[in-house]
This record gives sequence, C-alpha cells and structure tokens, in this order.
Amino acid sequence: MRWIVRSGRVIVAALVFSVFVTGAVLAQGVTTGAVAGIAIDSASRAPLDGARVVAVHVPSGTTYAAATRADGRFTIPGMRVGGPYRVTVSLVGYRPEVQNGIGVTLGVTSDLRFGLRQVSVELEPITVTATTGTVFSSQRTGAATTVSTEALAHLPTISRRVEDLLRLSPQYSPMSFGFSFAGQDNRLNNMTIDGSYFNNSFGLAGQPGDRTGVAPISLDALEQVQVNVAPYDVRQGNFVGAGINMVTKSGSNDYTGSVFYNTRNNSGFFVGRQAGTNRFNPGTFQYRDIGVSLGGPIIRNKLFFFSSFEDDRQTQPGTTFTGWSGIASDTGANITRVLRSDLDSLSSFLQNSFNYTTGPYEGYDFKVPSTRFIARLDYNLNERNKFSLRYNLLNSSTDVLVSNSASLGLGNRRSTRNSLNFANSNYAILENIRSIVGEWNSSLGSNKSNNLIVGYNTSDESRKNVNGPWFPLVEILSGPNQPNYTTFGFEPFTPDNKLLYHSYQFQDNFTLYLPKHSVTLGVSVEKYHSTNVFFPGAQSVYVYNSLADFYTDANGYIANPARTVSPVTLRRFQYRYGNIPGLSEPVQPLDVLYSGAYVQDEWKPTRNLTLTAGLRIDAPKFKNTAYDNRVADTMTFRDQSGAVIHYNSGALPGTNMLFSPRFGFNYDVGGEQKTQIRGGTGIFTGRPAYVWISNQVGNTGVLTGFITADSTTAFPFNPDPNHYRPADSLITGAPATNFQLALTDPNFRFPQLWRSNIAIDQRLPWGLTGTAEYLYSKDVNGIAYLNANLPAPQSAFTGPDGRPRWVCVAPLPANCLPARIQKNVSDATVLANEGRG
Repeated sequence: MRWIVRSGRVIVAALVFSVFVTGAVLAQGVTTGAVAGIAIDSASRAPLDGARVVAVHVPSGTTYAAATRADGRFTIPGMRVGGPYRVTVSLVGYRPEVQNGIGVTLGVTSDLRFGLRQVSVELEPITVTATTGTVFSSQRTGAATTVSTEALAHLPTISRRVEDLLRLSPQYSPMSFGFSFAGQDNRLNNMTIDGSYFNNSFGLAGQPGDRTGVAPISLDALEQVQVNVAPYDVRQGNFVGAGINMVTKSGSNDYTGSVFYNTRNNSGFFVGRQAGTNRFNPGTFQYRDIGVSLGGPIIRNKLFFFSSFEDDRQTQPGTTFTGWSGIASDTGANITRVLRSDLDSLSSFLQNSFNYTTGPYEGYDFKVPSTRFIARLDYNLNERNKFSLRYNLLNSSTDVLVSNSASLGLGNRRSTRNSLNFANSNYAILENIRSIVGEWNSSLGSNKSNNLIVGYNTSDESRKNVNGPWFPLVEILSGPNQPNYTTFGFEPFTPDNKLLYHSYQFQDNFTLYLPKHSVTLGVSVEKYHSTNVFFPGAQSVYVYNSLADFYTDANGYIANPARTVSPVTLRRFQYRYGNIPGLSEPVQPLDVLYSGAYVQDEWKPTRNLTLTAGLRIDAPKFKNTAYDNRVADTMTFRDQSGAVIHYNSGALPGTNMLFSPRFGFNYDVGGEQKTQIRGGTGIFTGRPAYVWISNQVGNTGVLTGFITADSTTAFPFNPDPNHYRPADSLITGAPATNFQLALTDPNFRFPQLWRSNIAIDQRLPWGLTGTAEYLYSKDVNGIAYLNANLPAPQSAFTGPDGRPRWVCVAPLPANCLPARIQKNVSDATVLANEGRG
C-alpha cells in the first residue's frame, strides 16, 4: 500500500494581530445584514414592549419594520447591505427616537440601543447620528473578513479578480493558480453570489474563472464581499476551507452609472524590448477592457434595477520558442535545435499528401476573450416582504499549448530547446457560466422571519473544436531513446473532451424570536449533474524514432493504403475506442443529491453575553452511473490497513449522515463595545471535488478499450484515426484484458474538519481597533488516495522518513514495473479518508 496524495490534512494554529478601522466580522447570512437592538425607558431602564421599529434605506426608500418583544429587544433581518439607514423607534406615550447614518454590513448584525423618554404631549423625535462597525457585534464569534463597498471601489487591483481583495483575510494563502484558506485545498471553499452557489464544482480548478484565467464577475457589480473561515452559524456550510459570500449591487431612487476603458498595447512603454545592449522581439502583448454599469428606479421606493457589462480581450505570444536556421551563429535562449527547414518541409508534405494543415510553429499568438454580464431586480412588495432576482453570465476561452503529459505517447512535446510543436496541435478551453437566483425575505408577525433562496447555475468547461474528423497525433523523436523533436496532429487529450455541469439549489431559513432566544430551523438542497467526456487517444497516437521513419511509413501508406505491416519500427502506437455497444462517446455522467437540515439557538442570558449552539446534518446521495467490471469485482487488493479487500468497481459513495455540531460565544466586556471576547468550536463539512468521484465512472476498465504497443511494425501509419478500431462484433462491453481502476472506499465520507478559535477585539486610540486571534484546525475526514494494487513494500528508502519502496521482482525484465497484486491492473487508485492532519 502506498499513499500517493494527501489533501486537506493540515493543522493551522495561527496568532494574528491586526490594527484596522474596519475588519473581520462573523457571517449571519450570506446575502444580507441585520439590525438588532433594545428599546428601554430612559428613566426606569425597563424594557419597552410593542414599540414600532422602522428602518429606512435612505438611497432607495426601502422600508423595513419590526416591533419590540417583551424584553424590549427587536431584530430586523434580511436587510440590503450598505446604507445609510435611518432607524426610528416609537411608542405611544414616549418621544420617538431616530438614529441616522446606520450602515448594514454583509452577514453582520448591527447592535443599537434606544432610550425613550415619557412625554404627555407629542414632540418632535430626538435625532442622533449613530455609527456602526463591523467588529463589535453580539453575533460575531469566528474568524471572518469583510471587504466593504468603499474598499471595493478604492483598493488597487490589476487582474480585476476578486482574489486580489480576498488577500485581506489573514488566513489567505496564494497558490500557483488560485488561493486557499487556513491551509485547505482551494477546491474545498464555497463561493456564493447573492446566496447562489458559484463554484467550480467539478473541481478541475479552484474557483470560477480559473480554467481560463479571467474574472468570473465584474468588480463593478459587487456591493460587498465576505470571507468566513470559522462561522459557527450552522446556516453556512459546504466548505472546510472558507465560505466566500458576494452580494451584487442594487438600484436606488437615483439613476447612477459608470463607464470605463483600460488598455495596454504593444508599445515599448508597456512591453520591454531590450535587455542591456541586446534587443529582442518579445512577441505581441495587448489588452483592453471596457465596462459599463447602470442602476436606478423603475418604480420609486418600490422596484429597482441594476445591470453591469464588461468585455475584455487579451493577446499574448503562444510560444516564444523558435526554430533554428541551421547557422551556427544563430543562437539564443529561445532558439530550439529544431530546423526550420525540417518543419517547413514537413508542413508542406502533410498538406499536399493528406490535406492536413499544421499551422505555424512559431510567431503565433494566443487570445483570451471574456465577457461578463449581470442584471438584477429588487422589488419591495411591502415593508415586510422583499424579493430580488439576479442573472449573471460569463463567456470566456483561452488557448493552451499541447500537453506535455506522457500518459499518451512519450510527452515532453514543447517548451524546451529540444522540441517545437505545430500550432494546430494546441487546444482551447471554454468557461461559460450562467446563473440565476431568486431570494424572498419576509417578516411574519412580530417575532418570525423567513429567508428563501432558489437558484440554478450551469457551466460549460469543454474544450473547443473537439469533434472529428481528427488527424492522428504524431510524435517525432530525434533518434531511438532520444527526446521529442516535433509533434503534429490532434492534441492527445482533446478528442470529444466535453465537460458540462449544472445544479439546482433550494434553501429556506425560518427564525423564531423569543425572549432571550432566537431559534432557527432550515433546510438546504442541491441537485447536481455533470456530463464529462474524456477520450484521450481516440485520434490514435504514433511515435516515430526519427523524421525519416515517419516519411517512410507515410509514403508507404500513399503507395498502399491497405498494407498491414509498417516498413519501420514504431517506438509506440496507442489507440482508445469506445467499449460499450451503441455508445458513440464514453460519457461519464454523475448525479448527486446533497441535502442538509439544521437547527440553531442563539441565547442571550445577559445583555453582554451571546451564546450560539446548533447542529447541521448533511446527507449526500449518488446515483449509480458507473459500468461495473465483473472481473475486477472478484479481484483482491490491499486496503489502508494492509488487509485483503474486494472493491465493487461500479459502486459510488453510499449515503452517509454527516453531523456538524457548532458552538460560539461573544462577550462584550463592560457592555460598551470597547473590549470583546469571542470564539467557538465546531465541525465543518464540505463537498469534495466531484471529479474525484467522476474518475471512478470513467475508470472501471469497461467504458473504453485501449490498444498500446511498443517497438512494433503491426500498426503502419493511417490518417484514419479509427482504422484500428476492433470490429463491432468484438465490442461487447466486456472488460479489457488490461485496465486501470479508480475506486472509492466503501466507508468514504465527505471532507470534514474540526475548527476552533478564540479572539479578543479591543478599541484603541485614534479610532483604531486591534484583534488578536488564534485558530486551530484538525481533520476529521481528510482526503487521501492509495494504490490498492501494491503489495506490502519490499524495502524502504534511506533518509529521515524511511518511506516505503516498491521494486521489481527478480529476475528483472528489461523494462520492469513495480510488483503488483493483479498483474493485468496497472493501478487501482482508491479514494479514501484519513483524519491524522
């Protein structure tokens, strides 16, 4: 047994001290903020029951209303973020009090206090200007960071990606591409826009936009952004890294808009062309970005719209490597050993003989276009019911160089001075996203509220131009056992490579406000489906020891297309074909129903202390969509402990109940919002990258068949990619003679993490606030892989860890492979859990 990947196994113990004016906050909801407080008699200090509380969003006239309860407390949930707000408390026999300038922050409950004076005649309200912050809140417990509207507008960003702003979180860690939080895999975050899931759920990248390297949503469309690393509110789930909540802008009673244009051209001012005394041509670098936004009223105080459009285009060199003229003095860091004359002759030969266009081998550009659009409507039905509807779109693509992977052919096809490929062997990736979400916030009576979110999103991450006819992939070596010289033909992993997935989302939260208690009941449901087609080698792969060998074999085909023996020995031939009768392409469907239910009680035993306790239960259910390999099901392998085990090749993870209890507290020392002690502990449950599960659907040894041969003359070159496909009568769906397996441990559970924190917030002079916070994380169900087809290790490496070593079994063949339990199974990769990190 060997552990080959360990993911999500990390202990994070960090002490963070920061000084700021606005900073980290706890998330209450994912789309709105809230105002809560207490109204008392200013003379007797007795709570006032039945006082009317009205909050007005001044820019839009949006009105929210509530009434104080028996203990004088009130809560107005589901408020649109931003402000300023005007909050008025009134009661018969008392002089009304108004507080102006109240700001509402995403996921934060702003705490207010009103002291009303008894009067015998009606007087004008007492008006004060209040300030609310994001740090001192009775419902703030865990580690989180908010990026305000002002920060979004003024913080510098070059990429115009939200990632630039997420760096404000102390738990942020940059990766080679993307980002992670608190040491977790970047695919284990959960991003939402207006409460709707906005993830790269399949998991080929960390976040939306990462596949093509573009911004998934315009920054001009965002009102606020929040990062929650340890929210002890059970309404927030589906992550073990961080929950990243974004809310979009809404219209107001004033028409507002913006227009911008950014550009970077290829002039010497932006692109360097000289290093010391040496001048060079860096290629083409161009960028332009244009955007426009508009918002305003449709019906004043009632119905509003907001829309944003952004379009950018980027051009950069596809490769800076060039061919060689053959002149000894023609040298340079990017000049390869590949002769231009060889490539020019080869391109002409392929065009004239097979009508195949190779494209250029140098001096070509890659383009990255992207378009973003968002439209939103906000409808104030009345002061107790608010409805919003939002739609957003992303269209993008990016060009990518041919893969260097050796899992087909011999790899190492480009980006070195040894080899140079033709442009038409490259490929392009799409990332097109559509998302729509509706949200209804309502107040029911004097002590109940409800939040309902319904959403749908779809993503297309297919490669472009994946359909046939394909020309075979041909790799030319510079000699036997020598590096790659050039490559042409259809990219190895692009045939029929399609990836489309979508999900439906339903979430409902009902809250009952009682004296000293706020009880929340909720459910969340996500129905996910993906269609993945991965057909590498379907175009057929030929590897020749030299350019001369290819010419000989190709001319042999021209002379006699029906020949069965090659005049030269191929270094390698490979071909993959569909193995299921009647199935035109090897589709890997995946269906998941992910449901959750939760209950939570927020208790205020005293005015200064808030305790939150809740339990969340999630249950994923997979539909069995894999083809079972009856031969593999009878085989024995080794599990994590080394015991003998049989795996069911077609069985996806079973339904397991995942329990996430959480507890948080907040103590306002002295009750004056100057010193605050907070913290909590709990379990967080997240979804895995679904590609980890989909791999099993495509790797049971049944979906496709595979032909591979080394040092062979049995597969002479043929431009028909399906020339060596077995006859239909031989394709029965039976397992291949040799295959590889992707399996799931029968006890596999979704990732879970135990996370705790303790923090203190302190007001400092000059309007500053300091925070010291300690965060600790421990895996409960981490992600791990093992190769169950490996026997007990035969030896160990020397070194500090003495890691196990698998070697060939004597007598050693010329091209030996490590010992395997099942000789005809190349590997049996098992997705499992471990909790040691």
